[in-house]
Amino acid sequence: MKSMHPLLLFFLLVPTLVFSQAKSRRFGTPINHPSVNVYAPFISADGNVMAFVSDNAEDNVLTPFFSVRENNDWTEPFISPKIIYSRSNFLYGYGLSADGKKLYLSTLKTPGVGGFDIWTAEMKGKSFTEPQNMGAPINTRQHEACASVTADGSTLYFMRCEKMDRTRAESCKLFSVKKLPNGRWDVPVELPGNINTGNSQAPRIMADGETLFFSSDKMSGGKGGMDMYVTRLKDNTWTDPVPLEFLNTDKDDQYVSVNALGRYVLRDVAGARKNEIIELLIPDNLRPKGMMKLDGTVKDAEGKTAAAYLAVTNITTNQRLFNGRPNADGSYLIYLMEGYHYEVSIDPEQSNFNYVVKEFDLAVDKIPQAARFDAVIKPVESGDEFAFNLVRFKTSSSVLDPISFGELQRFARVAKNNPALKFEVQVLLNGYQQDSVRSSADLTEIQIDSVQTQYDEIDSLGQLYKKDTVMVRTTYHNDRTSKQATAIVEYLTSQGVDAKNLSVFVNAIPAVLPENRKLTLKARVR
Repeated sequence: MKSMHPLLLFFLLVPTLVFSQAKSRRFGTPINHPSVNVYAPFISADGNVMAFVSDNAEDNVLTPFFSVRENNDWTEPFISPKIIYSRSNFLYGYGLSADGKKLYLSTLKTPGVGGFDIWTAEMKGKSFTEPQNMGAPINTRQHEACASVTADGSTLYFMRCEKMDRTRAESCKLFSVKKLPNGRWDVPVELPGNINTGNSQAPRIMADGETLFFSSDKMSGGKGGMDMYVTRLKDNTWTDPVPLEFLNTDKDDQYVSVNALGRYVLRDVAGARKNEIIELLIPDNLRPKGMMKLDGTVKDAEGKTAAAYLAVTNITTNQRLFNGRPNADGSYLIYLMEGYHYEVSIDPEQSNFNYVVKEFDLAVDKIPQAARFDAVIKPVESGDEFAFNLVRFKTSSSVLDPISFGELQRFARVAKNNPALKFEVQVLLNGYQQDSVRSSADLTEIQIDSVQTQYDEIDSLGQLYKKDTVMVRTTYHNDRTSKQATAIVEYLTSQGVDAKNLSVFVNAIPAVLPENRKLTLKARVR
């Protein structure tokens, strides 16, 4: 069986082919080395931890290694400690959680449920906690291995086999199991017959939670040995698997890995001297949806953990995706799928404290691999500002878009619970335009001025003189700032904010460049 190993991803990659995106890139040192064989890479979804198998050990015995990405560089791989690796482990059955802090392995060690069982251990620097058997119903009297968990940790995929030794498995089926609200695992469910055709192995669930790579030698369309396939979960049904022809060869093709961006797949190949790890560009029609890692902390003004709620809303579909609390230490980690706009909001337990909201636009051609959003929750005081980034007006109007109501309701809560403070609503337009005719649909406002002027006239005696007159001058413009500020104030008062505590400030100036046009909405505490 072809060996490969788990691994870390990203910046130490050396392009071998150069296009708009390199079709194939090899890792440089310290992952690949001309005197060392490396196999079976498994990279965490965040791209910061990699596990793999290498013969860079005593007597050149294949052994699991790990590397961590620090400051965009991979650190020198370190060998698995003895509490993790022994000769009773399934050599290629390693997996990692999305953040790389939890390791999944398969071993015969005791106490076990049956044959090879799936165990977990926490990774802390270069050390690991004592592995724990995941127990029944995941593990049975058969053999379980190759755990792969979704980015949110809610669903685990694995293989269950009738036969298995340290390097090979036979007669395998793929299963999934969901985590229950109490933290325990439910009863595993066998994947459907179009996937389990006799020997399906090494499931790799992508960070999008709906794309599954796996290997099989009992399906059509392969090139020989174990070949890679992809299936997708659509409307709760797995599609018929399609061979990953860009990965498959006439040898065994297994044990691949993909980070959350979903652009490249890691695998091992025979290099110029030794086996090495490379990444291959996934064709657009086969690649999973890209996911951006978003993490951060929620603290108070003194840097201590603040009591708060975290919510994630898909603005594009108007769906609430998550509603809960940060971890006990104030940290949080979520993954956002490409193709949508998101609102991430952090609301305090105390009604008179500030809230923090940020928008993430992932409806772009290229999303970042990671972003960070830290929030400080504290009592509201003079000088604070609240950016109304998610307040919108309907096109070329002063009518609030309903998408604005959530943020304005948050601000109304703050204003009502701080009755001693005054709040100035500011509407600032950088992009003022005007014309004598309505040359643009955005010039919705009309200003009519009376202008005194004179014109030449001839009197009854034929003498030329100046005659006074009044002319009307019409100007079309796009300064709706006063009306927009009024609309915001009226909404806030409808939510119970005392009008006496609200004032407005508006300003409109021309933009130097068209691309600099911007409408800024915020409230300042006076």
